Amino acid sequence: MMQHKRGPISLEQSSFVDMMPKRLKTGVPLSSKEKKEKVSERISALQQLVSPYGKTDTASVLLEAMEYIRFLHEQVKVLSAPYLYSTPNNLQVHNALTTSTQQFDYFITN
Repeated sequence: MMQHKRGPISLEQSSFVDMMPKRLKTGVPLSSKEKKEKVSERISALQQLVSPYGKTDTASVLLEAMEYIRFLHEQVKVLSAPYLYSTPNNLQVHNALTTSTQQFDYFITN
């Protein structure tokens, strides 16, 4: 797994918040061109989050996002481990987190 060395991002540093349109539900279906533009905007916003100075093609952005999500799942497990094993009830929470991570990995690989 790749090591992620990410520092905190301030809103001033990232303009992805401005790029994300508000979700409006309208009765009018979007045209194919509008759908493509919407997906492109969201991929650009995702790219700014996961790899602001890296590759910008869709496949690379999605791969980087998947790797970063896996990294975050591992961080949750590592950082919550000391708290999870303190009582028997917390062991159930640990098992639920492990199952959630396994389901995510299965979804991503299939």
